[in-house]
Amino acid sequence: MDLVARAVDQARWDDLVELFGPSGGTRGCWCMARRLPSAQATANGSAENRAALEGFVAAGSPVGLIGYVDARPAVWCAVAPRTEYYAIVHSRTLPIDDPDDDTIWAINCLFVKSGYRRQGLTSPMIDAAVEYARSSGARIVEAYPIKTLPGDPGRGLLSTFLAAGFTQHAENRTTARRNVVVRRTL
Repeated sequence: MDLVARAVDQARWDDLVELFGPSGGTRGCWCMARRLPSAQATANGSAENRAALEGFVAAGSPVGLIGYVDARPAVWCAVAPRTEYYAIVHSRTLPIDDPDDDTIWAINCLFVKSGYRRQGLTSPMIDAAVEYARSSGARIVEAYPIKTLPGDPGRGLLSTFLAAGFTQHAENRTTARRNVVVRRTL
């Protein structure tokens, strides 16, 4: 499948809503689970998380990319300066270097719409996210994939990131089987 990735802005908001569907992606998150303190994202619920994401988009903040297949929104990749992700920067389990460095960008979520899954769209989205971060001034792109399934597939698989040129930087402090920190220097 040919994939065309575009940064989300106000003109693409309706496409993101179509992609996530009425439930807001996974569990009504609207990709706020790591942008906000986790207790706040959970307490917000779907409607408030949607409003929060729409607020970031309206403010012109980088939030991520939509991948289009045949001009239809099919894939989401959250990518922004890591400093934008409260739950990552303040994590007690992820070993985070230089928490205030806004030249380190993070890929923190990959979501493939039902009907497009298992068609090889994740790898080109990661490549597009790296290029987007590079063109926006990033010097490092970081991600937090899981090593194997089962686990949160929204973080991506370690093998996919390694194939995309990332290297393992550190492991989760609580359990190495859950997820790791990978980096790609630009």
